[in-house]
Amino acid sequence: MHDPTRIPRLMAALQDAWEGQPDLSLPAFLTMLQHRGMTWGTTESELLALLDELRSTHPALIDTPPAVPTLLVTAEPRLSVTLTRAEGEPCVVVRSAEDPQRMPSLWRYSSLRPTGPGRPLVITDNEELEHRLGVVELATAFNPESAPALEGLRRDEVGSARWLLTLADGRRAVLGQRLRVWSVEGRTTSVETVSWESVVTLEPEMTVAPAGGGKPRVLGPVSQVVLLEA
Repeated sequence: MHDPTRIPRLMAALQDAWEGQPDLSLPAFLTMLQHRGMTWGTTESELLALLDELRSTHPALIDTPPAVPTLLVTAEPRLSVTLTRAEGEPCVVVRSAEDPQRMPSLWRYSSLRPTGPGRPLVITDNEELEHRLGVVELATAFNPESAPALEGLRRDEVGSARWLLTLADGRRAVLGQRLRVWSVEGRTTSVETVSWESVVTLEPEMTVAPAGGGKPRVLGPVSQVVLLEA
C-alpha cells in the first residue's frame, strides 16, 4: 500500500513547477509533462525529477542573484532582462522587447527583491538606486555552455542565442540573427543594423563577413562579451 503522506509532497512539487509557467492551464502543463516523457508507467520519483527540472528551468521565485544566467520577460513595460555575472559580479542587461532599435543598458547590481512570474521586478544597483522593471511574465534559466562559440560562428548556427558585446571604443552591439551596433555622441544615440554571415575573428579585433559576400567588416577590439540568451 502506498503511503498517503507522499501526496502533499507530490502536489507541492507540481504547484511549484506550475507556478513557474502560470500562463499554462493545468491540462496544458500536464501535456507538456507528457511531451517530456511522462507516461502511465512513470514512477513518482521520476515525476519528481521531471518537475524539479522544470522548476530549475522556469523558477517561480528568485530571491537572490541566480547562480546561472536567467532571462526574465516583463510587462508594463515589456522588457527582456538578463541576470548574469561579469567578472564574477552580478550584472543585469535590460533590453526593450518592443523596440529592438533601443540601446540595451548594462549595469552591476547588489540585490533584488523576491521576484518571479506575477511579481514586480525591482533591482538595486551598486549605487543603491532601485530600478523598477515591470512585472515578470516568465523566467528562464539557461546553461551558457549550450551557446555556440563566437569565434567562427555562422549565422545559421545562432539559434536562439544572443550576445551583448561592448567594444573598446564605447560602442555596444547585440549579435543574434542580426547585428545591431549603437554609438553615442553627446546626447545622440545612433544604431546601425548589419546583415552578417559569419564571425571571422573575435580577437584581436572582431571582424564579420557580410551577408551576400563582400569585404569583411571590422568592428574593432571587444572589451566584454555577455551572453543574453541561449
